[in-house]
Amino acid sequence: MERRSYPRKTVDADVVVYLQYQGHRIGNFKPVNLSSGGVLLETGATDLPRATPLDLLFALSSSSSNVVRLHRLSAVVAYAGEEGVGMTFCGNAKRLRRRRFSDQSRSEEHTSELQSRLRIDR
Repeated sequence: MERRSYPRKTVDADVVVYLQYQGHRIGNFKPVNLSSGGVLLETGATDLPRATPLDLLFALSSSSSNVVRLHRLSAVVAYAGEEGVGMTFCGNAKRLRRRRFSDQSRSEEHTSELQSRLRIDR
């Protein structure tokens, strides 16, 4: 039985995720599926240890223009296997919705845009 807090959705948008570890680029990968809580990246076999903290940069391309939107999140490795690496977000999206920035509406818009562009249910 799976212990997931959020339902996974297959990614059907033009998205590339760039991974960094302590400021060093690991590579760029295609997301297989994601949820509000994490993402599975198609990396092939890898030996990233569980609980490794990573910085993720989601690059979302628009088919209707040459615009690429960038979204940064932090995550930790939850799983690494033959099919890829599963990561748990470090609460960034929830924190953005709850924090009281002077520009709160922009932060909420940023989070909801990422969720809608990647077709994530809240």
